Amino acid sequence: MGGCEIGSLASELAETDPSARTDLSASFDRWELPIRSGLVRMQTRGELSERADVAALATALLAAIQGGMPLSQVRRSSTAYRHAVSAVIDHIESYVVP
Repeated sequence: MGGCEIGSLASELAETDPSARTDLSASFDRWELPIRSGLVRMQTRGELSERADVAALATALLAAIQGGMPLSQVRRSSTAYRHAVSAVIDHIESYVVP
């Protein structure tokens, strides 16, 4: 319910308020960091291939979450969110070392 407050602010202020855009970008960075850190830990333990670009994968997961939320919100269904996030997780899993 209600979507993401950071995403809502970003869509409203990113083009009109450079200071707010900078702050919002930093907020997304803080959200993305634990995702990236988790992927790095997986890579360090040998669970995720060295070929995996963990920074790109973390950004893709955050983008799937942020893009899936408004679609699900306007469609009143979690389907878009689930499909977007599942697609990125499937891609991340393609780098899992057997």
